[in-house]
Amino acid sequence: MRQIFLSMILALTATFSANATESSPVQQPNFKLDGHTAADLSADWWEWAMSSPDEINPVRDRSGVHCSTGQQGKVWFLAGGFGSSLIRRSCTIPAGKYIFFPVINMAYWPQEENNGYTCEQAKKNAAVNNDTAIDLFVKVDGQVVENPKKFRARTRKCFDVYGKIPAESKPYKAFPSASDGYWILLRPLVAGKHTIKFGGQYNSASSAYGRILQDIEYEITVE
Repeated sequence: MRQIFLSMILALTATFSANATESSPVQQPNFKLDGHTAADLSADWWEWAMSSPDEINPVRDRSGVHCSTGQQGKVWFLAGGFGSSLIRRSCTIPAGKYIFFPVINMAYWPQEENNGYTCEQAKKNAAVNNDTAIDLFVKVDGQVVENPKKFRARTRKCFDVYGKIPAESKPYKAFPSASDGYWILLRPLVAGKHTIKFGGQYNSASSAYGRILQDIEYEITVE
């Protein structure tokens, strides 16, 4: 049976020097937060991104009005956009939250349950466009994160991208799903106003989002 695969892509960014210091909120690429790595959080992020209906989905939201949808725990997820996107959002985040988001990334999963798609295939397909990503940029409050490519993270274990959807609403079991991209974790920001800008593009011959361009900006209030 011919395999049909579903892919989606998002982009996002943050700032400050890639060489994180005590005064910078950017965590080093090899961080562990309560034992969770960037790759672990990326799987959680994708399950979050796919868990809400279109009308309140933070990724499809153009203004930021739905940025709190599905948020829980000590880590707050920021969304990008599906495909090429020029988006400006405003979002209020509770004080004390870590902030996690992709500079740019992809996920792959099978279109049908039990269709023979393997975890290794999912990881290979998710990596294709990220191998040739260009012009990545990340800024927080005007400060630049140097060398965003240093923050690449790939899931080693596959997951179900629909894992957080209630069983009665879940389309099907989308295992194996895999994520690959460039991910940033910020320590909690001080109370007040902040600006996060991010973007980049893929430079791949792949027909699956190989040429997308992302330009995203958040005006964030921490309170």
